[in-house]
Amino acid sequence: MHDLSKRVSSNQALSAIEDLFTVDTYLVGGCVRDMLCGREPQDVDIVTFRDVEAFADRIAQRFSSTVFWMDEKRGVLRIMLRKKGITIDVSSPKGIDITADLKKRDITINAMAYAVSGHELIDPLGGLSDLDHGVIRIISEESLKDDPARVVRCLRFSVVLGFPVTASTMTALRKYAHKVSTVSPERIKQEFMKALCDTNGSRFFTLMETAGLIDAFFPDIVAGDKETALKGIRSALLLARETDGLIYSAKHLLPGSETALSQEVEAGFSREGLLRLAAFLFGLILHMDSDDIAVQQEFNPEQGIRAARELCSSLRFSSRAASFLHQMYGSLNLVHEIFKHKDLPVRQVHLLCEKASTCLGETLLLALAWKRSSCGFNKALLDHAGLLERTQGIWRHFIAVYQAQKQTTLVDGNDVIKALGISPGPMVARMLLEVEAARAEGVVASKEQAIEHLQELALTDTDAS
Repeated sequence: MHDLSKRVSSNQALSAIEDLFTVDTYLVGGCVRDMLCGREPQDVDIVTFRDVEAFADRIAQRFSSTVFWMDEKRGVLRIMLRKKGITIDVSSPKGIDITADLKKRDITINAMAYAVSGHELIDPLGGLSDLDHGVIRIISEESLKDDPARVVRCLRFSVVLGFPVTASTMTALRKYAHKVSTVSPERIKQEFMKALCDTNGSRFFTLMETAGLIDAFFPDIVAGDKETALKGIRSALLLARETDGLIYSAKHLLPGSETALSQEVEAGFSREGLLRLAAFLFGLILHMDSDDIAVQQEFNPEQGIRAARELCSSLRFSSRAASFLHQMYGSLNLVHEIFKHKDLPVRQVHLLCEKASTCLGETLLLALAWKRSSCGFNKALLDHAGLLERTQGIWRHFIAVYQAQKQTTLVDGNDVIKALGISPGPMVARMLLEVEAARAEGVVASKEQAIEHLQELALTDTDAS
């Protein structure tokens, strides 16, 4: 028997407010589900049939915290316990009793309540059985009709919990998939972020395809010939899965990159999650015009950047997320060219480091996934060692050479302006990059040599013109 009483008493936050629960106040939803699974809940949901503001105030006072309206229309108040990393939401009931409230929720495993004062699990919809069997089941089609965001939400729970969606539920999701476009982008974005930040985040796209959601989110990209679009989606799914595997091995493949991947691009969305989104979107773009393997070896970065900007705008992702995608897509063809060389071309590698900058790790993982997923299984196996060696060689250059040179530059912009007698502008930045590339190749090693190299470059430019 699942003993929630012990779970509540052993939880640092819940044990501190356990005495506040009366007979008409309940723990509900995800926190009950998580405790039944043996997890410590980070989001605690409470439903009270008493004065919701008064109850929320008592909780806030207990933690010396503050309370604010999260959704006044729906009667939801929030208390943030930042030091504990826990959020507590207190809400008014959605029905005349707790059973009626639970029946208005999304899936059965989220429709359980725990009466803390009476140590009773309330489970009118078989949520515990579905939790034990590990399945995602909607409570009713009416719940999807009332809130189409639950279509995406069901898929997110399937990814995060690793539970399959029942056949009847998937049928219902497909039926209401077209209504997702009526939901506010901010709510859909939250579901995307939570799913894509999971270890198996690429599975989210597979579920989206099964539920008929690809057309809803990428209408322009998959428009046109259905057979070609289907091949594109399949290839994009393969690329996303390949990227997922490389993310898992990033710690050993590109030492130190795992730290960057775990950083947040924006609140609640890691760079790792953004890379999964980048991989799938890239796969769609790459195949949208042709299913010819030869054509797929080239990528139109402007097209990719435009598609990424439109997606980020439609789902309200931050400008920083769009900037990361811009850098990745703008650098991929250069990585692809470098991969063609048996010995790494130092100059090109250094220029890549400058172009990709802080998102080089993601760019290399995406480029490697692209190469492995597009060149065929047998050829990928034959070239696997060579690809890894070149990828790791680029990364070593970035860590040992590029970043070191950034700390100790030979010349600055003023030196370039003075040496060449030019005005401030784009040419200054280009010349500085030329010096650093020459330094990486071992052509220059001092300020004097750098200035001499600059003057030679200026003469070459003059002769060429």
